Amino acid sequence: MHLSVRKYVIGLTTLLLLMITTLPVQVAASTAIRASILKFPLTLNGTSLDQSYSQYPFLFYNDITYMPMTWNNLQALNIEYEWSDERGLTIWPNRNYPPPIHTSPVDQDLSKERNKSSYTAHLADFPIQISGTEIDNSMEPYPFLTFRDITYVPLTWRFAHEMLQLDLGWNEQDGLGVIGGQNVIQEIIGDDDEALYFYSLLGADPAKAMVKIDKSTHKAELQNRKALDAFTSSLTPSAHPMGGKHVQLTRRDRDLYYGDLKVYTLTDSDVWESNDWGPPVHTYTQFEAANHAVILSINLRIPIAVIGPNYGTTYTFLIRDSKVTQLTDFNQKLDRVIPNPDGSTWIASAMLPSRNGMIGGSARLALLDRDGAIHYVNKQLGELDVLALGLTNPSLANPSAEDGSLYVVLNGRNLDDYAPNEQSGFYVINTKLETIRVSGLAKGTYYMDKAHKVFIQRANNTIIDQATDEVWHWYDADFSRLKGANKE
Repeated sequence: MHLSVRKYVIGLTTLLLLMITTLPVQVAASTAIRASILKFPLTLNGTSLDQSYSQYPFLFYNDITYMPMTWNNLQALNIEYEWSDERGLTIWPNRNYPPPIHTSPVDQDLSKERNKSSYTAHLADFPIQISGTEIDNSMEPYPFLTFRDITYVPLTWRFAHEMLQLDLGWNEQDGLGVIGGQNVIQEIIGDDDEALYFYSLLGADPAKAMVKIDKSTHKAELQNRKALDAFTSSLTPSAHPMGGKHVQLTRRDRDLYYGDLKVYTLTDSDVWESNDWGPPVHTYTQFEAANHAVILSINLRIPIAVIGPNYGTTYTFLIRDSKVTQLTDFNQKLDRVIPNPDGSTWIASAMLPSRNGMIGGSARLALLDRDGAIHYVNKQLGELDVLALGLTNPSLANPSAEDGSLYVVLNGRNLDDYAPNEQSGFYVINTKLETIRVSGLAKGTYYMDKAHKVFIQRANNTIIDQATDEVWHWYDADFSRLKGANKE
């Protein structure tokens, strides 16, 4: 039971989308403008909208598409609003958890009277706020409008993509596509030679627990819980040959020894015992580096109940030529230590999840050169996070290329003050620590498959093939109609 995909081309420059809520407003004596009805096809979550007979048609003004914030449109796109005479219009996208699943096409408000080619609209003259950000409509190059007592939002990249979490697409057959509030495809589980696998928000139905997406045809199918369990059980830690192995250290009083080498002296906080939970649990992990070097990770964790992940305290050391050097920039767990053909070694940590998202500053990368010197890439680039791709893929033995280079993502935040910078993007970094910018930063989760191909998972059931720049969308309504493959 396959699900076809809708393909769009990204990189729209003249048609930019913005979404608005279904909200009647009182229009005061505000600036009047002339806006036209769309002359190209339009779909909202895959449903073709009739602009000729719509009571609230999409408008085209100043080379920008404007969306009416009607109840039907906002419900379909998972956008909420609130109106008050004092605060004006307040908008929130995608704040419900678990998110809703939209199982039916978008309802349309149609009339018997055909729309004219153009109409007079007005600039919105009331306060507008999106997710806590105040919008000064008088200063906007593409301001909010009102028409037929409905607020209209300009579908610019800033409003539609960044603030309202919508995807915009264009193709010759379907014209402009507005996509939002689509949630069946959840976080990625892994991949094999032919497909990517994702958790399904329809997982309460045993026949719809997992989404399988073919890498070549981009067709999607739902698979049952038995298939999910079989696939996840195949992803074992033994698939991480560069993920380290457990090792025993010798403790003498408070000193920890690796063989005959003293590695670390435990502090008072390291040995503190909880009355309810007892002493900290020690975990020691050894990673093989190039030129007979060893990276040693020591983790001390009190097994106490906490809200969110309990990572404990981690110390990391380089052991080379009978010398022990603490790697102060790696006070968290390591994901991979990767020896390279030229005698250097990558040391990498993926970004750590927290209770409310990801921990900024936890994506770390360093290079141990062939002479034994450590180069901290975050410090060299001045970047808070340097995320090497492929670190957490259990099916990928080595995330580096044959020459030792890595794909990395920079989120564009300064290491020292967390302020935004202009370095955000997708890069290649080689073992000479030279960086080549491949593309700008696409919002979403980057994933490197076992063939070193990169995919970007975005909201709204959206997958981007990074190499080809193709964008693939699926709709909740299509998934919900499937009975599920391999049904028990």
